[in-house]
Amino acid sequence: MSPVARPSAIEPIALIFKLNNDMVARSLAGLNDEECWRQPEGGGNPLLWLVGHATISRAHLLARLGHTYDHGLGALFDRGARRSAPSAYPSRAAIEAAWQDTRGRMRDAFATLTDERLLAAPSGRPLPGATNIAGTIAFLAFHESYHVGQMGYLRRMLGHPGVAD
Repeated sequence: MSPVARPSAIEPIALIFKLNNDMVARSLAGLNDEECWRQPEGGGNPLLWLVGHATISRAHLLARLGHTYDHGLGALFDRGARRSAPSAYPSRAAIEAAWQDTRGRMRDAFATLTDERLLAAPSGRPLPGATNIAGTIAFLAFHESYHVGQMGYLRRMLGHPGVAD
């Protein structure tokens, strides 16, 4: 039996996630660990915290698609989680490895999607505008892109070239 071709409606959203993969790598390139954990003046999350948050957000999406993924990062990067000292978090290598691991898992999960599944009611906490699985995926692509933009901005604030230069 040949695999079912994924619906063309998911292609633009899959592209957003693929582009974000590259933008995260560019955001981290050339930064040392101290820079990755530097909190922006006036508050906000450090760049590496955002990578952890994007990773667990992808894990939540994977779970909604029926592909459970234990990222190994615990609840440290959950929405509203209280920030701690960098020493309280997994290593940069562990956070980046978990992020990298989501790439293939997302590709594999998207490969199993059908039009019927995209139109199904979403599970989990309601998300703005998400009335079906397709809307859930779109919202989470937006959410991730928002944070990827923050990563690029933080990189510039640290004195490094932008990610889209």
